[in-house]
Amino acid sequence: MGVNKNGDQTVAGGTTNVKLTGWTVRGGYPDTVLNAAGELVATGSGSVVIRCRIEVVGSMQFGETRSFDVMRNDTPVKTFTSGEQSVIIPDTNVVLAQGDRVWVRMTGTSFTGYNATIKSGATLTYLLFDLS
Repeated sequence: MGVNKNGDQTVAGGTTNVKLTGWTVRGGYPDTVLNAAGELVATGSGSVVIRCRIEVVGSMQFGETRSFDVMRNDTPVKTFTSGEQSVIIPDTNVVLAQGDRVWVRMTGTSFTGYNATIKSGATLTYLLFDLS
C-alpha cells in the first residue's frame, strides 16, 4: 500500500492533530486501497514496516519543532518531532489486521501566525507499507 501527497496542504499555526489529506496511489502499489477519508486500508493482516516522508515549509520560532503522528486506526503508533523541512519519520513496525486504517497527522507550531505547507509530490511526501 502506498500513496503520494497530491496537492499542497496548509496547516495553520496553533492547530493540533491535523490529518494530512489529499493522497493519490503511488506508482508500484496498484493494490492500494484508500477510503473516503484518505486513509490507507489494510487488505490483509500481518507485520508491516510503515515508511513516511513529509516535506514541510514555513516559519518557526528558534528551537521550535512540529510533531507528526503515524496512526493505526485512531491510535498513534509513532510520534516524531522535527524542526527540519525534510522530515523522514523512522520506520515503524506494526501488526495490522485486515481493515486497519493507516494515516498521518501533524501538529504545527504553537504560534498562530506561522503556517506550514505540506508539499506534494512522489519524492517529497509519501506514506507506504508492504503486507507480507
